[in-house]
Amino acid sequence: MAEELLPEEWNAAIALNLNSVFLCSVAVSKNMIERKFGKIINISSVAGMRLSPNFVHYGAAKAAVINLTKGLAVSWGPHNINVNCIAPGLTATEGVANWLPPKTKKDGSPVPLLQYPPDPEHVAQLALFLASSASERISGELFPIRALTELA
Repeated sequence: MAEELLPEEWNAAIALNLNSVFLCSVAVSKNMIERKFGKIINISSVAGMRLSPNFVHYGAAKAAVINLTKGLAVSWGPHNINVNCIAPGLTATEGVANWLPPKTKKDGSPVPLLQYPPDPEHVAQLALFLASSASERISGELFPIRALTELA
């Protein structure tokens, strides 16, 4: 619960999940401003888009990354730097295998693809699109990638 969160836990979550994004973005922006071109892709989380009562420090930091992305996009747009944000939900990695829903329904039929958490490759493909010339007119946007069941 939030009232049990220690200040050092709060500060560590903000440093890891927000300050690192800001510092990295500023570091790469210097060269991008000189070149008058660049692509920055921040990673947030769907936890930054909705309530995260058990992880208020994480959710707050990830919400701030979304806002930071929009602010940097406006600031660096005149330098032709695109800044966008991907917000994955539960992603089908080995680390969360125990939390993943079954890939088949009770009747043995497969769960529709859009109802199952995305694989890491799907997040990577979205990042590749945002890094490509196909996204040259997209900046300051948030791209959630999650199973449709997370929308309910």
